[in-house]
Amino acid sequence: MKSVVNLTSVALQRARQGLLRLELRGRVPRLQVQIHPKQKPEIYDLVSDTYLVGRSSSKCDIAIPSPLVSQVHAQIHRDRTQKSAPFVITDQNSTNGIFLNRRRIKSAPLRHNARISLGPPELADAPILRFINPPPWYWRAVKWMAIGITTGFAGLATALAIEVARVPDVRPLPVVQQGPVQVLAQDGTEISPSDRQKHTELASLQEFGAFLPQAVIASEDASFYWNIGIDPLGIVRALVTNVRSGEVREGASTITQQLARHLLGRTYVGTEDSFGRKWREAAAAIKLTLNYSKQELLTIYLNQVYLGNGVYGFQDAALLYFGKPAKELDLSEAATLAGILPAPNRINPFQNKELALAYRDRVLNRMVELGMVKEEEAERARRSILRLNEKARSQLQGTIAPYFYGYVFEEMQEILGENFAREGNLIVETSLDTKLQQASDQAIKRAIANEGRNFHFSQGAILTLNTETGAIVAMTGGVDYQQSQFNRTTQAKRQPGSTFKLFAYAAALSKGISPSTTFPCTPTAGIGGCRSGTADMDMVRGFALSENVVALRVAQSAGLETVIDTARQLGITAPLAPTANLALGGYEVTMLEMTAAYGAIANGGIYRPPHAIVRIRDSRDCQNPADKSTCRLIFDSQRDIPSKAAVSPAVADTMLQLMEAVVTSGTGRAASLPQVRVMGKTGTTDYNRDLWFIGVVPSAKLAVSVWLGNDQGTTEGSSALAAQVFADYLSQGLN
Repeated sequence: MKSVVNLTSVALQRARQGLLRLELRGRVPRLQVQIHPKQKPEIYDLVSDTYLVGRSSSKCDIAIPSPLVSQVHAQIHRDRTQKSAPFVITDQNSTNGIFLNRRRIKSAPLRHNARISLGPPELADAPILRFINPPPWYWRAVKWMAIGITTGFAGLATALAIEVARVPDVRPLPVVQQGPVQVLAQDGTEISPSDRQKHTELASLQEFGAFLPQAVIASEDASFYWNIGIDPLGIVRALVTNVRSGEVREGASTITQQLARHLLGRTYVGTEDSFGRKWREAAAAIKLTLNYSKQELLTIYLNQVYLGNGVYGFQDAALLYFGKPAKELDLSEAATLAGILPAPNRINPFQNKELALAYRDRVLNRMVELGMVKEEEAERARRSILRLNEKARSQLQGTIAPYFYGYVFEEMQEILGENFAREGNLIVETSLDTKLQQASDQAIKRAIANEGRNFHFSQGAILTLNTETGAIVAMTGGVDYQQSQFNRTTQAKRQPGSTFKLFAYAAALSKGISPSTTFPCTPTAGIGGCRSGTADMDMVRGFALSENVVALRVAQSAGLETVIDTARQLGITAPLAPTANLALGGYEVTMLEMTAAYGAIANGGIYRPPHAIVRIRDSRDCQNPADKSTCRLIFDSQRDIPSKAAVSPAVADTMLQLMEAVVTSGTGRAASLPQVRVMGKTGTTDYNRDLWFIGVVPSAKLAVSVWLGNDQGTTEGSSALAAQVFADYLSQGLN
């Protein structure tokens, strides 16, 4: 009977231990007992509620055979009210006591890695109890992560504090002189608007009116009034947004950071796009915040920020775009100006009113979210007409070459960087030929007026380059700049049609294929046979008559990958694939790239990147202010724009012969000029959507591309019309 009871007790104990292990999810606290330093420690699972520790094996659950230990030395019991320390050790009136951290105690909770000495720790033979109850792995991970983050932030804060100490004094503020950008044509004629008013600054934030400061904060830095110059939460938010979208969609620069970049960009922050610049920018922003009130910083920002078309500060911008001072702007106008800030040259309402309105609405929505205005106020602003200063707009758009003028600013930002370019005080010498520009504009207008109605096209563009330098000498990006500021020579991507065959034939010549090599005219790869018959055709005649099936076979003979490589060498950056569509001009490109490629062929195979700016000078640094040539030279296209050999001179010369045959006996006969040698290539895309002619005039060192069509939809014309416009243009421009 006794054995049965014992067995039952054992079974109950094991069951209880099992339930306890289940309750603890396998995590059982343990006690490590080190009786003597030279002995291996013993491990006990603490699955019961109470344990007696002592020398007596009959009275104690954990027996420790040491003369320093009393018969019953200590008790370990479970305290279920405590989560962090579930066991407590209590001295049982022992002779030598229990010690924790070298201090004798009566009772103490046991935490993970707690070491209890049974007797004075100075005694070498005193037994040591070590309590083992590590937290779950996820708590340990959180703990170390928190330690790591705290350490990282502390290190970052220390490094930033050191960098802040290096920032130059910002009291008084560095003087940033902002001035106009003079844009000069080839002959020295100023093509920029001449009615710029003197820059004015307002003394206080209140003078900017009720809406403008709020609109700027909503657009650029909602945390402005409480951040320290940088916004860590904004940085994290922007990082998450950009990672999710796979592109840079949101920035994290505060208003103060933008101001630091503006004030100290040339002397401390730097102008390069790098982590080092962002780091110095953050340090400078913090120093500005420590030295100026938020109202002072915002006032400085509103007075000096760039807002497109050569104006700085919201007072000047309000006068330019709306013909009124900043304090008189209504909510819609204030939100429109604030919406310009992300990209002033692209978003401003003179350049693109629809885009400016879209950004205005974003600012209004943000102001509602931040509680700055009521929903009904924002809705009223959205549903109001934006009345622009039409006089200033007409003067701006009435420049000699408005499309060219706008492109100059885009190119200037690429050359100098956005911050430097916005400072102004620059003299920009360009390659514009005012006579050719006037002839180009008139040729497009005549074409639309005379042929547009009959052949159903309403738009056109002409781009003219100097083949020797790559300089743009004339740019007509559309029929009427006041009606559409979209520049079709640089912004539009269109299929080039047969003008792209240049690369297939040049690739074949580079591979050693003779221009007298003949190719079958029979259909292949879904492309019909030659329009001019079924007999085999050599490269010269195939190029002149623009036979698609011959061009495809030429490309296949050279290798489609070779055709792509040739296009890349000649400046084509658009995505291209080695398909039959490649040889026929089925991939979209810009007029600028195509014209530069033809210019390289006319230049003996030497490719020079197309550019509008010849030189940039600093108007603040002149030996003789009356003589622009004495001003410090910042950029020189001859020095700073590299050229490269794209194809061999022999290939280029042969291609010119093929292009000349197009004009003398092929599809481009309408481009011929009396007593002037002209070479070129026509191009018509599917359904007569795009009508092209790209030609070169070696004697004048010109490469000219002409495009006719519609921004959307097809035409009923042919590329012969574009060739005719080419001849009309140069017959006027070269006389």
